[in-house]
Amino acid sequence: MDAIVDSPFLPVLSACVIVALAFAAAARLSGSRTAATLAAPAVFLVAYVVTYQKIPTFPPVGAANKVFYVAVAVTLAALALDAFASLPRWALAGLASLVAAGWVGSTKLANPDSIGLVLFPALVLGGGLALWGLDRLAAEPRPSGGGAAALAGLAAVSALSAPALLFGGSSTGVGLCLGLAAGAAVLSADGFLAPRRLGPAAMLGAGSGLLAALDTIALVTRNADPFALALIALAPFLGPLAARLLPPALERRPVVAWVVSGLAILSPLPVIVALLLLRHDNPLAT
Repeated sequence: MDAIVDSPFLPVLSACVIVALAFAAAARLSGSRTAATLAAPAVFLVAYVVTYQKIPTFPPVGAANKVFYVAVAVTLAALALDAFASLPRWALAGLASLVAAGWVGSTKLANPDSIGLVLFPALVLGGGLALWGLDRLAAEPRPSGGGAAALAGLAAVSALSAPALLFGGSSTGVGLCLGLAAGAAVLSADGFLAPRRLGPAAMLGAGSGLLAALDTIALVTRNADPFALALIALAPFLGPLAARLLPPALERRPVVAWVVSGLAILSPLPVIVALLLLRHDNPLAT
C-alpha cells in the first residue's frame, strides 16, 4: 500500500482518471459527440501538465514544450476539418503525424543529416499508420470496433510507449504515457457501457501528442529503438485481427470482442521490453 501511495505516478494517474470521469459524465448528460471526442485529448493535456508541472509558453521552445501544442493544434484542426471538410480519415491521420514529426523535429530538420533524412519520413509513415489504425477502430461498428475499442487501443498503445520512452532517456514521458493509459482505459469502460460515436479529433488529438513525445527521442535525442517504434505502429491493427479470429459465437459478444481487442493491442509489450533490455542499458539499473 505504501508503494502505491508513495508512487511518483500517483498524481498523474489520479488527475487523468478524474478528468476522464468528468468528461464521461458530461458526455452522458449532454449526449454531445463533441464532449466524448474531446475527452481523450483533454486527458493527454492534463497528463502533460501534471507530469511537467507547467503549461508551456507559446510559441514553445524546445521539443518537450512542443509536445503539448502538437496535441492542441491537431485536436483543433481535426475538429475543424471534420466539421467543414471531407478529407478521408486516413489523410487526417497522415497530416497529424506530419505535424507531430515536423514541429517537434523542426530544429533538426533545418539542417538535416543523412540519418534525419531517413528517420523523418519513416516516423511520419509509422506514426500515420498508428493513428489511422486507432481512428479506424473508432469508425468501425461494434462488436469489434467503436469508441470503446478505439479508447482501449489508445490505452494499450500508451502503455506500449512507456518503456520506449524510458529506454529512450525520457523518464518524464513514462508518467505522460501512464496517465493517458489510465484515463483512456476509464473512457473505454464508460464507452462500452454507454456506446457513443467519436470524431477523428479523439484519436488524432491524443495520439499526436503521444507521437510527438516518441518523435522527440527519435528525431531530437536519437535514442529511440526503431524495432520498438515499429511494433508500436503496428499494434493497433492487432485488435481487429484478434477479434476476427474469435469463434463466431464469441465474436458477436461485444464484451468479449472489446476485451480481446484491447489485450491484443497490448500484447507486444513483453516483446518490446525484452528487445529494449537486450539492445540497451537498463535505465532502472543506473
